[in-house]
Amino acid sequence: MLKKSHCLFFLSVYLFACSSQSQWTSDQVESGKKEFSSTKLSYLSKDPVYGIDLEFLKIEERLNVYLNVHSVPVPPHQGNQKNALLKLDIDGEILRCETYRLEGGQRFLLPDEMTKIVIESLKNNKEITFILPGYRSTIKAEDFSTKFDQLLNPFLLQNPFHLPI
Repeated sequence: MLKKSHCLFFLSVYLFACSSQSQWTSDQVESGKKEFSSTKLSYLSKDPVYGIDLEFLKIEERLNVYLNVHSVPVPPHQGNQKNALLKLDIDGEILRCETYRLEGGQRFLLPDEMTKIVIESLKNNKEITFILPGYRSTIKAEDFSTKFDQLLNPFLLQNPFHLPI
């Protein structure tokens, strides 16, 4: 049986480990062919119902930024099935843009101009609140710069142990 002091020690280690974990996650798919390989950096919302996930997806030299929601589809903006209205709050400055609304209304592609603003803001350690009709998430910069560099240079993450096909 563990002593009370041991239990408190393990509990404090567990709580510290959980509290210091980043919400940024990285994935890499290596296919052996450049055009089918990809790297992804995601910031997953803590709210699965009303939250918005942010996803950076790099395939070859192209970088796309997506927003994902997981419950009710976001309605089209002004009847245009291909667009949804997005608001961003960056240090009190409100920006608006139309995002490309993918089929199903739960995944959205940011325009290139907004992608640049989001990346620069996060690199400058600014929090960004994304707002879609019915959804809202605040993204914290935390260790974004480090994770983003790894996204752009995926070979730093590559597993050196590959089995033959």
